[in-house]
Amino acid sequence: MFSVRSLLRERSKFMKLVRDCNNGEVYDRFKQILNDHEEQRNNCVVTCSRIDELFNDHIQLAQGFHGFKKLFNLAVFHAKLGDRLAINDYQRYLEYFKILQRFRSGQKSMKKMVEELAVLFACHMDLFLEFCEFLPRDHFGLW
Repeated sequence: MFSVRSLLRERSKFMKLVRDCNNGEVYDRFKQILNDHEEQRNNCVVTCSRIDELFNDHIQLAQGFHGFKKLFNLAVFHAKLGDRLAINDYQRYLEYFKILQRFRSGQKSMKKMVEELAVLFACHMDLFLEFCEFLPRDHFGLW
């Protein structure tokens, strides 16, 4: 679904898009918002909200951020998953990535992937539901 390399590549492309928008004030404010986040002055929700507000009048930037935000949120989810499972339930943690890999390689349908993750996360329904937020809304009538 994502890799650190792809996340950094997308971040770099998005930073270039913001820099090239011919609005130095927007770029400077954007860098400050990211700096505040990196220094843990704002959490992810506040950071995303501030960026959404900043890009409100810049359609191209708002659309670009929407795409980047999905990758960013997935990285945050994977970090949460690691914090929760990597120590106490390492096998379940590894199985999550194996299921995703089989889906990405075409060995498993999306429906089968979702079914297997529902079983895998039966004791962690909040994680399963959060993962489902990354899926298309109309897929299999789940929403």
